[in-house]
Amino acid sequence: MEYDKTKEPASQESQNISEITELLTRLFRRIDSLERSFANVEDIVKKLPVMMAITTDSIDEYYSNAVKSGIDIEERCKRAVEMLIQITDPKRIDTLSQLIKNIDALTLLLNQVGRIPDTLAVIVDSFDELCKNAECFGIDFDQIVKQGKDAAALLNGFLKSDELKALMNSGILNPKTINIVAQAGSALAECKEDRPGKLGIIGLIKALGNCDLQCALGFLVNFGKRFGRLLKDNES
Repeated sequence: MEYDKTKEPASQESQNISEITELLTRLFRRIDSLERSFANVEDIVKKLPVMMAITTDSIDEYYSNAVKSGIDIEERCKRAVEMLIQITDPKRIDTLSQLIKNIDALTLLLNQVGRIPDTLAVIVDSFDELCKNAECFGIDFDQIVKQGKDAAALLNGFLKSDELKALMNSGILNPKTINIVAQAGSALAECKEDRPGKLGIIGLIKALGNCDLQCALGFLVNFGKRFGRLLKDNES
């Protein structure tokens, strides 16, 4: 069969017409859709004044009721704006970000906090049981608490007293003084171990020739002079 080239243009033209027709159909549909949308917008615009009036009346009524209840709307709005400014501060945002990142650990902590009353109840029960057992052995916790309070009161008075201040300023806690007291304590301990016998006047006179005793007596004489001077100053 021989191919007829005269039919090709007609077929191409028919295809183009079909495509144009389809495009026009789509365009008309789109125009109809836009017309309906514009109609809806126009209807909304017509209703907008009424809606605004209703909204305004509702706001006015809410504001009036709030004022009657003693609520200052303007002050609350001002505080809300201030709070918004604080919340949007970069430092606080970073803090909130860190808090959100550690929300799981915070939740675990809150769960542990929720168990505190139960833990305290167990501790109180255990303490009650301990007190009951102690009473069986003659231990009076009430008396111990009372004496502890009295001792605390006495200690508090002592810490606030002028005598303690004078003691702190006397040099009794000076390292040199503490060293002398330590040496005296060592000497007393040695005397306790040696168990010296009785000493009469003749023995005392002989002992005065001992250089260690002479050193101790010199210290006592020096101490007596200074102590006597302080006593005279206090009396005057």
